[in-house]
Amino acid sequence: MKIEDIYDNIAGSLNYLDVLEGFIRGLVYGDLGYQMVLRRVDKGGSHRMSEAIEILKGYGVDTFWFGFDSQKMYFRVKKRQARWAEYVLLHAGVDLLNPAFDHRNASYAAKHPPGWMPRPWSAGSKETAEHGTNSQTEQRPKQEKDKGIVAWLDSLL
Repeated sequence: MKIEDIYDNIAGSLNYLDVLEGFIRGLVYGDLGYQMVLRRVDKGGSHRMSEAIEILKGYGVDTFWFGFDSQKMYFRVKKRQARWAEYVLLHAGVDLLNPAFDHRNASYAAKHPPGWMPRPWSAGSKETAEHGTNSQTEQRPKQEKDKGIVAWLDSLL
């Protein structure tokens, strides 16, 4: 075992701030979450933890309670989002080491060509994407679209 691995094992277990922050967020959420485990890139993993978190953020999945050791990286997602998070990460090609939350997700990912990703809910409906318009957005007043106090004050003048 290399000295770096020994250091990572010690430093990862002493990461009390992330543990405390994760525990508090878990209490606030009312859900201590489901742990996702990734292989570190320097140990043959396909994605960095920051990349996996960014992928999930684009799909509305909250992540918290981060950790690491010499071989793996850990984070948690809310249990109610775990199935969706696993589905998205498998489609993105992330090498997950945790036990499957839903065994069907692996077969769903295998049915699609490499690189295919599901449509994020934030992208709107399929109809919106095809026509390039969103009737709800078009009907909102200008100050709601801008969503800023400066824009609201400007609209009053």
